[in-house]
Amino acid sequence: MKKLIFLILLFWTNLSSFAAQLKLNIPANSGDFITAKINNKAITNSELIDRYRYVVTSAKISIKSIDDQKLLLNQILDKMVDEELIRQEAATLKIEITPEEVGDAVEMVALQQKKNPTQFKIFFINNGFSFDHYLRQVEAEILWSKIISETLRSRVKVTEVEVKEFFEQHKFNTDVKKFYVAEILISPTGKSAQTAEQFAAKLAIELRQGADFKNLVKQFSNGITAENNGEIGWVSQSDIDSKIYSAISKLNKGGYSDPVSLSDGFHIFKLLETKTETKIADQDLNAARNAIFSRKLQTLAKGNLMDIRKKAFVEIK
Repeated sequence: MKKLIFLILLFWTNLSSFAAQLKLNIPANSGDFITAKINNKAITNSELIDRYRYVVTSAKISIKSIDDQKLLLNQILDKMVDEELIRQEAATLKIEITPEEVGDAVEMVALQQKKNPTQFKIFFINNGFSFDHYLRQVEAEILWSKIISETLRSRVKVTEVEVKEFFEQHKFNTDVKKFYVAEILISPTGKSAQTAEQFAAKLAIELRQGADFKNLVKQFSNGITAENNGEIGWVSQSDIDSKIYSAISKLNKGGYSDPVSLSDGFHIFKLLETKTETKIADQDLNAARNAIFSRKLQTLAKGNLMDIRKKAFVEIK
């Protein structure tokens, strides 16, 4: 719920080996090679390119230059490294998933794209993507959700003092405009802040040009909200950082903000709906608790993944 591992010179000198898939005017070269090692596991060039082609096609991202290509490939490789670390951590914790759980997750994604599971699988076949590679990605997402649920969630506690401080710091009006928002979070963990900012800026442009928001959330968002299509839920001015309010209050329904720099990275917000409440309901107390809980859980989850990375042996070949 970020983190970037840069590809070294050898990778880029072998860029020609997948030029045909990238649709760039670079001579093609045959053969496959290991792109990254994560402890005793490897990510191959063919796996990286398969994910790249799937992302570009499904999320409708336009690649207009070598720099665009490198930025996207770096981010994808970083995500794949995280997924492998998650699978290894789950094995250590003896956390497992069933084929039924994977099937249910795939069916949900297919329904979001207005397809049934068979039609969704045919999409992969028709475009030459590996469905098995995609299932590995889904498995990692489910495992990370279980790691958070089974090992991290119980460690988060919200005290009455924190709730009191929350209300003291935020002034609730009797007529409150609320925003239903979703986000993509690009964190600089493992990469430079400049690279993370550049990638977030690229995604904001792509979204305004028609890229698929839910697909981009699934592929790149580092926030725990990625488990729910990036949806944060209903928020008001008093619930959120002033920079977030400044960004979303200017949006029309369905609009996207420019990347907003916060302590955990660069957030792109999408405004899904607005409403006005004439009074503050008792449920706002629970909403405050949930907001505090989610923030603390996201911080804990991010730190946990950073710790896993620090302990792991990760090598770019």
